[in-house]
Amino acid sequence: MKKILYSLILLFTTFSFTSCLDSNLDDLPEYGDADITSVSAVNYRYFSDEKSPVSGEPIVEEVNLEYTADIDAKKGEIKIKVTKPKDFPENQEDKLSKSNLVVIVSLSTAARLQPLEGSSKLGVPSDWNKVNSYVVTSASGQQKNWSIEVISLTK
Repeated sequence: MKKILYSLILLFTTFSFTSCLDSNLDDLPEYGDADITSVSAVNYRYFSDEKSPVSGEPIVEEVNLEYTADIDAKKGEIKIKVTKPKDFPENQEDKLSKSNLVVIVSLSTAARLQPLEGSSKLGVPSDWNKVNSYVVTSASGQQKNWSIEVISLTK
C-alpha cells in the first residue's frame, strides 16, 4: 500500500513540475529606453528631538520639498528648482542647504541607473552644489548619460 501511495505522489509531483509551453517561442522584446522619465521627489531628512521608544535613538523625519524639474531628454539634462514649503520646521531652516537634499527619480521601464565620476547616489542625502552625472542602461543594453543639477534652493 505504501509503495502505491509513494508511486502516486512521485507521479503527481513529476507532472506538476513540467511545463505545458511549447519550445521555440518568440522572445519578448526588451525595453530600449534609457531615460530618466521624471523627478519623483526632492526631500530633506533630519533627526527630530523625539526618540524611538524601542531603540532610544532619535527618529528621522522627512520633509517633502516643493520643486519644479525641467527635463531635456535629448540632451540628457535635468535642472531642478527647489523651494522650502510653508510648513517646514523652523528649527531646521538654517540646516537646509543644497548639500543635504534627497533627490528621487523615475526611470524608463526595466532601466538601471549608475552614478558617474563620484556623483551622489540618489535616494539618500547628498551634495547637490554640483552637477551630478549618471549613466542609465536600458534592458536591451543601450546607455545614455544624464546630468542632474539643483539650480536653486529658495528658503
